[in-house]
Amino acid sequence: MVQSYFLAEVSFEAGNKVGGIWTVLTSKSAYVKNAFGDNYLTIGFYNPSQAAVEFMESPPPQYIRDAITDFKLDGVKLYFGKWVSANDANIILIDAKEFEQMHVNEIKGEFWKLFGIDSLNSPEDYNEPLAWSYAAGAFLEALSKHLNMKLVVQAHEWLSGGAVLYLKSKNVPVPSNFTIHATVLGRAYSYSGGDVFTLIKGNLGLDSTMPYKYGVAAKHLTEKACATNATVFTVVSDVVKREAEVILGKKADFVVPNGIDLMNMPDQDELERMRFGAMTKFNSFLNSYFLPYYDFDGKDAPVFFTGGRYEFYDKGFDLFIDALGKLDKMLADDNYVVALIAVPTGTIGVKNEVVANYLTYLSIKSSLDDDLKNFDELVSSDPNILASNLDKAYSKILNDARRLVSQLRRPKPTNPPDCPLMLSYPEDSDLIISKLKQNGLENSINNRVKVVFYPKFLTVGDELLNITYNEALALSTAGFFLSKYEPFGYTPLEAAAYMSVSFTTDHSGFSEYCVNFMKTELKGVFVEKLTGQKREDVVAKISEDMLRLAVTSKEDITRYKIAARKLAENFGWEKFMPIYLNAYDSALKKL
Repeated sequence: MVQSYFLAEVSFEAGNKVGGIWTVLTSKSAYVKNAFGDNYLTIGFYNPSQAAVEFMESPPPQYIRDAITDFKLDGVKLYFGKWVSANDANIILIDAKEFEQMHVNEIKGEFWKLFGIDSLNSPEDYNEPLAWSYAAGAFLEALSKHLNMKLVVQAHEWLSGGAVLYLKSKNVPVPSNFTIHATVLGRAYSYSGGDVFTLIKGNLGLDSTMPYKYGVAAKHLTEKACATNATVFTVVSDVVKREAEVILGKKADFVVPNGIDLMNMPDQDELERMRFGAMTKFNSFLNSYFLPYYDFDGKDAPVFFTGGRYEFYDKGFDLFIDALGKLDKMLADDNYVVALIAVPTGTIGVKNEVVANYLTYLSIKSSLDDDLKNFDELVSSDPNILASNLDKAYSKILNDARRLVSQLRRPKPTNPPDCPLMLSYPEDSDLIISKLKQNGLENSINNRVKVVFYPKFLTVGDELLNITYNEALALSTAGFFLSKYEPFGYTPLEAAAYMSVSFTTDHSGFSEYCVNFMKTELKGVFVEKLTGQKREDVVAKISEDMLRLAVTSKEDITRYKIAARKLAENFGWEKFMPIYLNAYDSALKKL
């Protein structure tokens, strides 16, 4: 049933892929459109490079045209169209750069007087979302005057906070639902190496100076003002609910867990085809990457995957690599594991030796494919011709193979690099590469664990891997997402949905939800315990789990994968969308 009110959803990541909230919005877009039909509008940040692939400009409907006409802020550009990645949801992209330059200090002064937000020494990355979201609030005010139904605003994170506070400060009669996916201070504290769970449980050292100590005062105070002044305040997990009560002093009205889009999710047969295609491309890459140096057949080796934002300690990449280091010493001589670490950072191109090896390998493969094709044609030809030419054709294949493999195997003074791409900064200052070297994971002939650190977003058309993130999940034996601070935890859920054995920690909202609400045993999804554990014990346990998985039969791995997928199917948006609708109904009643 289509709802009787209009929903406008504001996020810095609408039409602008930055992190996990983009995934939340795009994955639930089909369900939101089912609930609201044409009475749904997303509002996002105008990023020209992202808009080129995410956004398709189109003529606005009359009510949008009227709202744009009534919009009064100078220096703001509005673009209307379809958000391609979100099932063509209607979207307004706001470019407020000129407005920011002219008026951001006025906004700061206004919010200091009204909400006590101290932004005097705020960092530069505070100004842009503040001005943008303030402009979004002004547009929503104009929009509310040209709708023939009530308007509800859904805003995500402090970056959209200016919209919530604008509506409040101007007494615009539009209810708002403010949702946080983590607290600013909790993330900053964890990023610096602190244990948020211990902090919250004991309220240890939490005082008014902490936001300043960690450089997030303006963002924290904006978040706190939004949680206090929004009509309804929601969080994505019970973990964040407890965090908000301590850090923001505000109890959430609703917990709105993140879901996955089961309507557009490949079924198990489609996933198997995806896995086969992705594994074919990945094995081709592995051959080009390792064979120029030494014999390595990775096609049957388990693939352990991790990825996410480059938050080295927060995301547990240190735990993952240290466990791989232990695993490398535990594996028998005839066992290998391939570790794929997909964590984007600054790059300036593919390393020259990797390009040379890759092109040589492709040339060899193409030549041998042509020889084999000619051989097949010869075998199927006239038997009289076959007798005289078969030996000659076979001899050519062998000679070509020897020559080309010899060209590929020219002596090389180094090992295959841990990272195939050149970083835009010195490699010896990179935390992932340094940790790999510290653990002796340098892709030597003696390493049982072979590592590929891929510091780019995974996309089709990429110069080397040429696979998407979802394909990486599908081809992986297991995904390890060992976050020390994970308010929800989309990555282990996605891994399970794409039939990868999934590892998470007891510091994630996803794991807590699974433990508290799943009626069946958690097969295919494993929770590593961090709370109350010594670090060395945690690493040892992860390495033991890795070893157990590395020597598990293919049949049992398949059973784990199927179980992981079945568990993930409990997280479809059709289950969680009604909670959002209840929050919106509550907001309407409170107005």
